[in-house]
Amino acid sequence: MGKSKRRSRASRFKTAPLGKKDKSALNDEAVTVKRIQPLLKQLQSAVPNDRSMALGNVVVLCEDPFMRKLFLKEKLVHLVLAKLLSDDNMDIVVEAHGLLRNLAIEEGYDVCVFLWRSDIWKSISSGFAKIEKSLQWLSSNTPAKKESTRQLFDFGDNLLSLIVALVNGCAFILDDILGSDKSQEIFAIVRSITDYGLEGKDGNYTLRIPISLFNSILDLLYDLSSESLEFIEAVSADSYLSEFIKALPSLQMSAANELTGVLTQGILLQFLDSDITSEQANAIKVKVCSTIENINLEQMKKALSNTDIDNELKSSSNDQISGKIKEFNKQRALAAMHLQSIEATLDIVTASLELIAAKAETESETTNTELIRTLTVSLPVVFRSLFDDFKVRVLIAWNNMLWLYLTLQINFLELPNDAWQQLWDSLSTENETESRDFSLRLGRLGVTWALLKTVQLQESQTAYLGYLKCDNIDFVSSIIAQYMEIEGLDKEEIQDLRQRCCGVLGCIAMLPGHIELNRQIGQFLIEQLASDKTDSATLVDICDVVIDIYCDANFDYDEPVFVQGGFVKVLQNSVVTNLKQNFKFVDKNKEPDLKDRCQQTLSTLERFIDYKSSERR
Repeated sequence: MGKSKRRSRASRFKTAPLGKKDKSALNDEAVTVKRIQPLLKQLQSAVPNDRSMALGNVVVLCEDPFMRKLFLKEKLVHLVLAKLLSDDNMDIVVEAHGLLRNLAIEEGYDVCVFLWRSDIWKSISSGFAKIEKSLQWLSSNTPAKKESTRQLFDFGDNLLSLIVALVNGCAFILDDILGSDKSQEIFAIVRSITDYGLEGKDGNYTLRIPISLFNSILDLLYDLSSESLEFIEAVSADSYLSEFIKALPSLQMSAANELTGVLTQGILLQFLDSDITSEQANAIKVKVCSTIENINLEQMKKALSNTDIDNELKSSSNDQISGKIKEFNKQRALAAMHLQSIEATLDIVTASLELIAAKAETESETTNTELIRTLTVSLPVVFRSLFDDFKVRVLIAWNNMLWLYLTLQINFLELPNDAWQQLWDSLSTENETESRDFSLRLGRLGVTWALLKTVQLQESQTAYLGYLKCDNIDFVSSIIAQYMEIEGLDKEEIQDLRQRCCGVLGCIAMLPGHIELNRQIGQFLIEQLASDKTDSATLVDICDVVIDIYCDANFDYDEPVFVQGGFVKVLQNSVVTNLKQNFKFVDKNKEPDLKDRCQQTLSTLERFIDYKSSERR
């Protein structure tokens, strides 16, 4: 439902071949010997305090991608699983789960799959049992030390957020959870924590647990519900949790923060789903955006940067360091909460735009004026203010909103303040690092496609094309280069990238008065259709584009390009044969939707060939 995902790139870069080691490899070895190996050895010390100090250092160092890579290379995860999760010291057990959570978030698929196949659930389940037992005791007793409850709540926080990280990192993990008793274990611990933690009545509650733990529960409910309809159904069938979900929007808690408010609206959105009205969708967007509007981005980024902290600690006396570290950790936790709030807000807005578009395409409900104002005035301002720091998420949101504009017949090019020019200018500025970032490539192409589709519908396109400067051979060549640049991408990513490239090319090809551009694009697309290296899903996408481009003999490019270029013969003699050969390998049991699309595409293409063959007779 429009959620953006952090996906691992780590597994896609092979290690350097054996032979002469470069300076980078030698530097890696030096750091490993000097810093990594001593800490790994200390993690196995017989002295609990040594293990605890070493683990704390490892957690901090693993925030740095370079150091994290070296730790993983030295089998840090294996060590944590084998030694630390079952440590006699509970503080170490709690922090070890937090470390695994961090690694799962940062490294994604590879680490998540390894943890799952190493039966990390056994440790999670054991942790749930300990928390359940402790909560039962706390319900009728007062702990002698506040430290013991802090440890308990941190443990619950780390376990729940570890589950979210695992599910985000690998799709089959959620299927495994929902297809077993694991889901009921999760529901049970959520019931126990919220039952103990919420105290009050008539909608006014105080928390007996940290707001961070409560937010982790909300994050789990939001995240898993955004991934799976089956999860939503399972929660709805649980008498306690279904009532908890219904009561969430009206809960009044003095301890609530920005993340609490945002996640509450996200959960409401997911559980309303297709039943949502335009009024409800608008209210959710307005609430989440207003919740984050007072977050100071510069202050947040400063707190999340280690540079300022390191510099200040260097200039502090020994008796000041401990207090400053505590203050920095407090500021950092606040900044991390603000960061997650903004990310979740953009995800929720994106998902709501998708739901509105789906309803608008199938229903005749009149779109209310407040929603139109939010779409055309408020959200462009929000997106513009967040673009520099959240480019991928903002591009995904813009993509959904531009297609929604088209569905609702809102002309984006006529909105105030030249919003379309500002958006295009932001697309046109990128550095070398950004040009290699797959998520940014995908986001830019998606928005470019939607923008060009909007231009395509204008009566007069000249002024817009003059600004966009995309109706030329160089621009078309750059999109074709994007199509071909797939090294390091998996099958699904290649399909997503090429679908957007084809969409962009299709829009340019249909511009009147651009016959040579149409020829360049048409020949490229036909070549891809005839190639045995093009996968099935992309063949379907290209067929759709080619048929759209050449569906009418009255288009100025049809005669000089399609007819004189002999495209019908190529389609008959090469493309149909290639499609039949390719499509027969699509398994209808494993990919039923794709199989249906393939069969429909082949049938449509054959009818299209018959039509074009007789069109000019």
